[in-house]
Amino acid sequence: MEKKVVLVGNAVTAEVLYSYLKIDARYQVSGLVVDDQYVDTGTNSDVRTIALSHLAEEYPRDEYTLIMAMGYNDLNQTRERLFNKLVDLGYEFETYVHPTAFVAPDATVGQGSVVLPHAVIEPHSSVGSNTMVWSNVTLAHHSTVGANCWVAAGTVVSGKAVIERNSFLGVSSIIVNEVTVGEFNIIGAGALVSRDTKPHSVHLSRSAEPFRFSSEEYVKHFGI
Repeated sequence: MEKKVVLVGNAVTAEVLYSYLKIDARYQVSGLVVDDQYVDTGTNSDVRTIALSHLAEEYPRDEYTLIMAMGYNDLNQTRERLFNKLVDLGYEFETYVHPTAFVAPDATVGQGSVVLPHAVIEPHSSVGSNTMVWSNVTLAHHSTVGANCWVAAGTVVSGKAVIERNSFLGVSSIIVNEVTVGEFNIIGAGALVSRDTKPHSVHLSRSAEPFRFSSEEYVKHFGI
């Protein structure tokens, strides 16, 4: 039996997830929901977008499950805010794992997280709630990725490494074994992180030298 789901978001990430879900026999996408001011800004014309203020009447919490389909704006804090708000309203979030992804039986993936095609989550590893694990990611044995993180395509988090909450790992970045990436970090595409990083820091080069701005200042001036 198909599970009726509503995607939280209506931009690029929602488009990608909708493309996977509409051919996944486990799910029926009933609609999209966003903050009221973004109802008319979506890019997906195949599914109706409704305002958050109408969610309860249109999609009651006892009939529908939500899937987080928002991007990583503001170091994932926009996603975190809406995720927490909807949980407080009594909605459950689906933990979506694409059929081609592998999650070891003794690995854990938190509520509302998304694991996309060909990602591998190895034994004894864990992913927190509301985290995006994009395609072809490897989370090695005994690694930990915290809540509200974004792990972009091709990233490798090596054994026993720790990624703390609200961090962004860019495409094909590599975190060496037993390294801790501090909370609210930005790790750039292709960066090799071979030592612990401080919270709120930015590491862009392949050698992952710290950037002179804090992560919040970087997002404000340059975006991600």
